[in-house]
Amino acid sequence: MNRNREASRKIALGAVAAAAVTVATMIHMPVPGFRVYFNLGEGVIYVIALTLGARYGAVSASLGAAMADLLLGYPLWAPLTFCIKGVEGFVVGRLAPKGTALALAAGATVMIAGYTSAAGLLYGWKAAPVELVTDLVQTGMGAAFALLFVPIVRRRLALSEMK
Repeated sequence: MNRNREASRKIALGAVAAAAVTVATMIHMPVPGFRVYFNLGEGVIYVIALTLGARYGAVSASLGAAMADLLLGYPLWAPLTFCIKGVEGFVVGRLAPKGTALALAAGATVMIAGYTSAAGLLYGWKAAPVELVTDLVQTGMGAAFALLFVPIVRRRLALSEMK
């Protein structure tokens, strides 16, 4: 019974994390003239991966961000997002014990390379520089968000474990 309860808690936590990524991604600002937008999802992915690890980072990033693509009307991007964000969340969570800066830089590299390549393949390589700049800003905003909120989340998690 105890193992079932623990498994249920992990599934519920994963679902809440994926939902948080979806909602944070949907809080977005479109860029006029392009089918790109800035959002808070990147920061939430980084916070989840840095605090809960690679597994939660990968699952919440892939499911949450792909769901946001579908809900926001970008279905072409959903499978690509699922893969790119899943790898990004995994990498950040996996490298977190080696240092936050390394983890964030590696995750940003995965995201930037993935989306810039995808934009080039889908829309032609003239679109790649626009995507590259957008992704640099997106990952920078996400890293700043994570650096601000990870200490707060870690403190809250430590407090809840003491109860």
